[in-house]
Amino acid sequence: MMRRTLFALSMLLGTISIAIGQERQVTGTVTDANGEPLPGVAVLVVGTTTGSITSFEGIYTVDVPEEGAELQFSSVGYATQTVAVGSKSEVNISLVEDAEQLEEVVVTALGISRDKASLGYSVQAVDGAQLAESQPSSAMSALSGNVAGVQVSGGGGMMGGSTRVLVRGASSISGNNEPLYVVDGVPLDNSNFNSANAARGAGGYDYGNMALDINPDDIETMSVLKGPAAAALYGSRAANGVVMITTKKGNNGQKGIGVEWNSTVAFEKVNRMASLQRQYGGGFGDFSEYYTMSDGTKVPVANFAMDQSWGPKYGGQQVVQWHNIDMNGQVTGASPWTAPTNDVEDFFELGVGFKNSVAVVGNNDKGSFRLSYTNQTASGTMPNHEMQKNGFSLNSNYKLTDKLTAQAAVNYMNTQTTARPMTGYDGGNVMQQFTQWGQRQLDMERLSDYKYADGSQRTWNRTSLTNPNPQYTDNPYWVRYENYQDDQRDRFYGNIGLTYQINDWLTASGKVYGDMYNFVVNERTAVGSQAQSGFSQLIENFKEFNYEGMVAFNKDLGSDFNLSGNVGVNQRHMVRDNMYGTTVGGLQLPGVYTLTNSIDPALVENGKYEKKVNSVFGSASLGWRSMLYLDVTARNDWSSTLPEGNNSYFYPSITGSFVFTELPAVQNVSWLDFGKVRAGFAQVGNDTDPYMLRETYVNTDGVGFDYTVPNTLLAEDLRPERTNSWEVGLEAAMFDSRITIDATYYENKTEDLITTVALSGSSGYYYQMMNAGTMENKGVELMLGADVIRTKDFSWNVNVNFSKNINQLTELAPGIDNYRMANAPFAVSVNAFVGQSYGAIMGTNYVYHEETGKPIVGEDGRYLTSGTEVLGSVVPDYNLGIRNTFRYKNLDFSFLIDKQQGGSYHSTTYMWGMYSGMLEETAANGVRENGIVLDAVYADGTPNTTAISAQQWGSDHYSGPQAQNVFDASYVKLRDVNIGYTFPQALFGGHVQKLRLSAYGRNLAMWGLANKHIDPEMAVTSSGNVQGLEGGALPSTATFGFNLSAKF
Repeated sequence: MMRRTLFALSMLLGTISIAIGQERQVTGTVTDANGEPLPGVAVLVVGTTTGSITSFEGIYTVDVPEEGAELQFSSVGYATQTVAVGSKSEVNISLVEDAEQLEEVVVTALGISRDKASLGYSVQAVDGAQLAESQPSSAMSALSGNVAGVQVSGGGGMMGGSTRVLVRGASSISGNNEPLYVVDGVPLDNSNFNSANAARGAGGYDYGNMALDINPDDIETMSVLKGPAAAALYGSRAANGVVMITTKKGNNGQKGIGVEWNSTVAFEKVNRMASLQRQYGGGFGDFSEYYTMSDGTKVPVANFAMDQSWGPKYGGQQVVQWHNIDMNGQVTGASPWTAPTNDVEDFFELGVGFKNSVAVVGNNDKGSFRLSYTNQTASGTMPNHEMQKNGFSLNSNYKLTDKLTAQAAVNYMNTQTTARPMTGYDGGNVMQQFTQWGQRQLDMERLSDYKYADGSQRTWNRTSLTNPNPQYTDNPYWVRYENYQDDQRDRFYGNIGLTYQINDWLTASGKVYGDMYNFVVNERTAVGSQAQSGFSQLIENFKEFNYEGMVAFNKDLGSDFNLSGNVGVNQRHMVRDNMYGTTVGGLQLPGVYTLTNSIDPALVENGKYEKKVNSVFGSASLGWRSMLYLDVTARNDWSSTLPEGNNSYFYPSITGSFVFTELPAVQNVSWLDFGKVRAGFAQVGNDTDPYMLRETYVNTDGVGFDYTVPNTLLAEDLRPERTNSWEVGLEAAMFDSRITIDATYYENKTEDLITTVALSGSSGYYYQMMNAGTMENKGVELMLGADVIRTKDFSWNVNVNFSKNINQLTELAPGIDNYRMANAPFAVSVNAFVGQSYGAIMGTNYVYHEETGKPIVGEDGRYLTSGTEVLGSVVPDYNLGIRNTFRYKNLDFSFLIDKQQGGSYHSTTYMWGMYSGMLEETAANGVRENGIVLDAVYADGTPNTTAISAQQWGSDHYSGPQAQNVFDASYVKLRDVNIGYTFPQALFGGHVQKLRLSAYGRNLAMWGLANKHIDPEMAVTSSGNVQGLEGGALPSTATFGFNLSAKF
């Protein structure tokens, strides 16, 4: 008995379940109708909490009472069966398919589960098992390559960063273009607090999206509702689609208490960064300054103040370098002029991350729950970069009476980050000195000794031999350890509600959905830096509550018809307030980072934004003989951000589907298992931010004494943007479902675009907010699935996702054909240009010869430069994802190839890296010794024969055609690789339901880059509309790790 007591205690700690009383062991095999073994079948001893799950071979072992035992066998897609054990020690059983269960069920708008066969629009899901195998860094990155019609951009890696998600292209010029994220019915805020400079590549920290607070370990399924017809019930926020996330719950069909454990260790390393030349050091020409050593010899002195690398060639000669000078300015010796032993790649570290989660799951006749805790710690690839996350999740339901059920879901996530790397063109981004403005002889090990004994900075970029102050650039280690930021976010979201079963076909429910967070950001510049010392703090508070009541129905109308649907009301109330403060004039005391340490009075600003939307909605679905389906939805919103007389907007949708394989004539086609055609139309609206209707005075000094009128004329008659959308599709399964096809064609047209257009200065304003413009998207989506091999022990499955979206801005305000969204730090801009794809990159181009098609050079051999014109677009031609999955008994292996074709970006790194002699090309093939003859022609069409110097060629990347710095954003990536082994359940005597060990890798390789120096995804530094402007990209990273998961 003592042994059983200890056994029970260990169960409470999350190990195994127990058997009570006199027991014996029963084993058996579960197969399908064809005699094939069925893995994953739940085997429950009726009336107890004891159970087991069949292994890959369909074998189970379970302890049963000596007398009167019954076993219940259940599995998705099969009818549940109960068998009396009697005196037998072996019970084998064959399960029969359940036709209703075999229909694929997906989660649609408002969290309603529907048979996919009945839907008249495209929905695609990613299940939790795939997430567990690939271990994505975020829910957003998990969509990349896995869902057709979804473009995912961003390279945040293990530490998080901005991820931009577009569903069927952009539909708004200045508004939000990202989908709505809904977790267990809670619409989540997905704001991005990166600065405008960070977005346009001009420098700033990447704080990532707020959707990073979603824990991938808690996700059961993700459904992407792509078109307005699918998302219309969510209102204006769903104009760009919806990512529906359903989290794991306790109702797994097995009664009692269970424990789930998941442990991961991950490693992250730089796998793509700029290729730098290793032949010439810093400076400009030969050495020009010499120092007389104590023995009388004259030794050249490095040009400390120069931040370019057109200096002397390495020859091992002795040179007085920055590290040969002590804190008193005395020369202590000289060093060989050579390429660094510890080059830029040695600055970066191996990032290490640990993630552990545990969940307690309970289930009985009254209800179920799942309570989980996740702890994640990680160090980044840059020095001093650390992150820690702690999250709790509770998902529960309880049957209060036979008809009344209560539900509650609560999630909490705390995130603390230190020293995020700065991105873009800024001295705070170490990549600027590594790839754009720097000296190539610098050794990272020497640079790591970045402070003198008195705490002052040791920089390579001294103003002169006698002046140690930084001329332009701080020591990179000073940047990482002294001029760093930190941030913390606390977030709660969840829901609570009641559902009442009025009768067998009618239910009523009321729920409250809440989302709130507090986000604090501190940024600092230390005394002794090149820039003025300072400290700033940003505090963002957000809360939103949705109050919803709904009545749902589902009733058979005779033997042929079924009618289901809902009607409801919703009120959304959002409040956002913020405070920003910064020191002025520098810091009084070194190392004290508070606003009160400001030399001059600190600048403090705050704001508050509030928005309410009242809504009514309804939907109805009429089905006939599981063959024909007609769905209609309607929603009307009243928004506080629009004028009172024009704040109501109505969204209707109508969709239909025809399952033609239900026709008697088609049912005899042996090779066709399922076939459906569908079509749908919808209209959705999109409102604007608060306080865009009436002008208010603007404070300009941060103290409260200076006010002025705004420079933008607002519009009191502003109308909501409206998108009309239609789509048609085909779904089919053939050859015993070995081949599946899902194809969609769609067209979206958005009118009354809310746009800020330029005004004449004589009006007293610079800009005007107005409804002006039309944008169109049309495209195709194709999903293919194939079971290439399917046998008892081995299977090979291939899934292909293809999408192509054609975007065009067809109209702006009268007399206006271009809306400039942002300028790059120096040269180009990204625009919405009539007749072009959204996100047109505009700048100077080559002048081309009409007959030869080659660029024209002048008599001096340098490129001629055109006026400003369109150089490319951020919109790709197509996206393609191919996943292969192999399974042999308990071993599984899969990999995903993710391809983007087309799109463009402008690279400031390449422009200045060429200008400053940093990149490999500036010293390759003897170009510095012999010059270069550009592949071009003279104005008369004859081939160019005039050589120009390497330095001239490099500097012309700034002063010449900017087309030289615009690159194709195509890539092919090995997005993820996973291999795992699920241990046979028989090894654990039925006490362990599942034990799996796996290894995984993400972004392990890439091919097909037009610019070998930069991963195109690293050009993404914001989830907003400004894209395609790379100002100082961070290196891309590869992640690999190991995962151990267990269920008891």
